[in-house]
Amino acid sequence: MTDLDAPSLDVPEEQLHRAIRDHYDGLVHLYESLWGEHIHHGYWAPGEEGGDRHEAQVRTVRELVAFASVPTGAKVLDAGCGVGAPAVHLAGELDCRVEGVTLSPAQVERAMEKAAEAGVADRTSFRQLDALRTGLPDSSFDVVWALESLELMPDKTAFLREAYRMLRPGGTLAVTTWCVRDGGFDAEESAMLTQICKDFAIPYMLPMGRYATECTDLGFTSVRVADWSERVRASWDVDMNSDAIRALLRDQSHRLRLARTEGVAVLRLIKVVPVMQAAYRRGLLQYAALRAVKPS
Repeated sequence: MTDLDAPSLDVPEEQLHRAIRDHYDGLVHLYESLWGEHIHHGYWAPGEEGGDRHEAQVRTVRELVAFASVPTGAKVLDAGCGVGAPAVHLAGELDCRVEGVTLSPAQVERAMEKAAEAGVADRTSFRQLDALRTGLPDSSFDVVWALESLELMPDKTAFLREAYRMLRPGGTLAVTTWCVRDGGFDAEESAMLTQICKDFAIPYMLPMGRYATECTDLGFTSVRVADWSERVRASWDVDMNSDAIRALLRDQSHRLRLARTEGVAVLRLIKVVPVMQAAYRRGLLQYAALRAVKPS
């Protein structure tokens, strides 16, 4: 095995932000049709793989709530809130007050719709902001929550520092994020990671152990990192679980119609599914949960 560094996208931050906005603005409806209202990995207990995808995605939220000990009634910043499903869940089940931020205006609009439909608009708000530099007040949140958004950020340390600043003393950072295996990669693995980074507008990914080091260096305490890879990898077993996926894989004319209406990103999304499956199977791609506490 050649000891290659983990691939990264060497592009200016402004260009990366534009790529992320374009990606999620263009595919917001398609993602919901393929993945459901929760646009993130599901969590399956052993033996439950192949079960209902929506239940598994809700379980991911509940597992992170439990892992990070998110308290009832907490004031939460949802950094990279997507279309708002986790925020709506936190507001509805835990009576949290949630402020969601995202780079995508289309996601802001959809998140507001979902919150209104769920009857939690009075406990949620969403706006277009950069999670690395929100401008929000110091020590203003009980929880900073980032469910599958940290991998998209061009400076992981800057986000962790910003989270520390915004947390109240005793407040908790709750994160799930895509990671890479710690160690070298051969040329084939490096190519796989490069494709994943390009297709999902990910600047780079870190080994999960780095997050424990980063948080400790920034002053967080009670830092815990857990490997959830085996619990979430079934999220990519989508080729035969969805009528929409079957249609996409079978019908070239349907793919071309989607490309015209949704943009060429839809074709990249289809092609990257088997790459994601292989990356998890080889242990190349990993999925981490992170909890850290700002000292009282």
